[in-house]
Amino acid sequence: MRDDRHRWTPYDGAWSPYEVGGIAITPVTPERQILISAPAVLSRHPGAIGWPDIATGDSYAISLRRDRVLLVNGPDMAEGWDDEIGQAVSDVTDAYSVFDLTGPKALELLKHGTEIGLQQPSRSAARMLFGLGVFLYRHGAEDRFRLHVLRAQGQTAWQMLTGQAGRL
Repeated sequence: MRDDRHRWTPYDGAWSPYEVGGIAITPVTPERQILISAPAVLSRHPGAIGWPDIATGDSYAISLRRDRVLLVNGPDMAEGWDDEIGQAVSDVTDAYSVFDLTGPKALELLKHGTEIGLQQPSRSAARMLFGLGVFLYRHGAEDRFRLHVLRAQGQTAWQMLTGQAGRL
């Protein structure tokens, strides 16, 4: 079997903030990420944000699809199926890497990885970005974007974002 290790940078366990040409990419570590699945979950979380909504505060809900939300820094919840209210709860804190993209060219960077625009609203924050499934929304400001990507794809996402940012 051939050795292809030279084709990519090995992940060292941490990302350092990266800044270039009007874009800052920063790793974020939320205290908790809870996935809730239920037929009526959006009615229980009416403030769940989609695209291009802006999440404010430390604790918020992201709409992923009509039967699923991601609670970021929400209350600690017992995992499993809750038969009383008919919902499944999964702690996915360790399942997703989270990055903030800020600056005047942040949206331009995102447009290189997906078809997206602020005038194209969606109830869902789920997107494909550089071929990776992510949750993408604005956080705290008009020019700050936050994305959640599966941890196993975190290094790939980081390399795609920093590589493309360097080309803008």
